[in-house]
Amino acid sequence: MHLDRSGFDCQDLLTSPMPTALTTPAYANELFARQRPDRPVALVAYCAAAPLAVAMAALLAGPAGPVPIVLLDPQQTPPSEILHEYHEVVRQVEGRAPNVERPQLLDIEGLLATPETLVKRIGEDLRLRARLALAAFGFGDADVSGPVEGVVGVYVEWLTFLVAAHHDEQPAPRGPILQVISQGHPADAGWLGATDLRTVRVSCDRPELAADAEARAAVLDFLHGITAGVSTETKGEEQNVQADLVTETELALARMWADVLGVDVVGRGDNFFDLGGDSMLATRLVLSARRAWNVDFSVRVLVDSPVLKDLADRIDVLVGAATTGSRR
Repeated sequence: MHLDRSGFDCQDLLTSPMPTALTTPAYANELFARQRPDRPVALVAYCAAAPLAVAMAALLAGPAGPVPIVLLDPQQTPPSEILHEYHEVVRQVEGRAPNVERPQLLDIEGLLATPETLVKRIGEDLRLRARLALAAFGFGDADVSGPVEGVVGVYVEWLTFLVAAHHDEQPAPRGPILQVISQGHPADAGWLGATDLRTVRVSCDRPELAADAEARAAVLDFLHGITAGVSTETKGEEQNVQADLVTETELALARMWADVLGVDVVGRGDNFFDLGGDSMLATRLVLSARRAWNVDFSVRVLVDSPVLKDLADRIDVLVGAATTGSRR
């Protein structure tokens, strides 16, 4: 929501590697122990992260009282949601592979009662599907071991988070909460048990919620009320400047993107996933990049730096490090 442009120092708590705990309170405790964040003005969470925000707010509360929370389209995580996301992950992992063998889907709802077993089975299932899909493109086990672990790791982290969000066993929030909801989202947040809840509905769909001007204005109004007397004047909107490709690495990488994604034009400010990239296309790109630059390049690097110019910079750093090491 670009809250930093209005004077707020923003910190992302959900960073990789994400926690492995399988209940919401334990997940929050692992995050807290790892980062030991200072008490924030407020916590901001999206959709299924709502219970996690409540748990983190309880851990961060102190003499100043409860930590306020901003929730964007808050929702619970029922078994059906985890099942839906598992099916979506399977679709992305198998990608566009021709005539790929498709193992039987896991019984997600049946395994939820034993979350440790469920997460282990998900990892095994996705690794198998990724290997089968890449084999259909002619890649053998020797080529795909690292990339498969990278892409599967990202999805296992996501599904582990959802399993933890499903096992939400904690007291109701005590501080003020603003929920900003998109059109069509149910306004009933009774499942949170909040006693100090303000609701603002905006006229956009969920995918646009975090970028919606009306939603941003509602959040800033809430935060300004919390920080009364603290200057939060707008610093001025930054421009997204898109320049021509400027380095040899950017040029070579853009050609790879165009080939893998099937697009004609790639700019240095383009995002791989916004252009239609998915996990299997990412893995194909990684394999091509490893061959081109002879570096230990992983899917995680692409996930962390999906913008072309940023990814080119990361590759240059990897190439430089490999060159330096070979000279020793």
